[in-house]
Amino acid sequence: MDVRGYKIGDAAEASGLTVKTIHYYEQIGLIPRAQRRNSGAHTGGNRMYSEADMGRLRFIYHARLLGLGLPDIRKLLALADGQGCPGGQPEYEQVLRRHLDDIDDRIRHLLGLRGTIEVLLSPERRPKGEACSWSTCECMGAADSPSPPADQSSVNRSK
Repeated sequence: MDVRGYKIGDAAEASGLTVKTIHYYEQIGLIPRAQRRNSGAHTGGNRMYSEADMGRLRFIYHARLLGLGLPDIRKLLALADGQGCPGGQPEYEQVLRRHLDDIDDRIRHLLGLRGTIEVLLSPERRPKGEACSWSTCECMGAADSPSPPADQSSVNRSK
């Protein structure tokens, strides 16, 4: 680390992020463009990150560990930029409660999948030596059961 700030490699190591991720967060505007040292932005100067930048990177890192999506992180960063620490603000609680509801929905979905897979693995479901075809195969469920609607067949992971 330099007295004037963190070089990008040091910033990555100290924040838990990768250099590539930090570049991406700059590109999409989650963090401000880093100051440059030893020349300008177009001449290859080293990116230098301040303690404030590091705090922002760590905030993003921890929010991602909690499973928050970039849109929610962007909201929380905007709150912090406008009013200081987001923790005491109603919007912070709204974002986290909505995320908690999403987690509960995913847990219910996963428990349903678990139950279905347990049934598929049960001894009663084992093939009895008969050959099956695609029209009669029940390895993934009943052959005559309809496919689930597209919006319910998978959990939305793009949040």
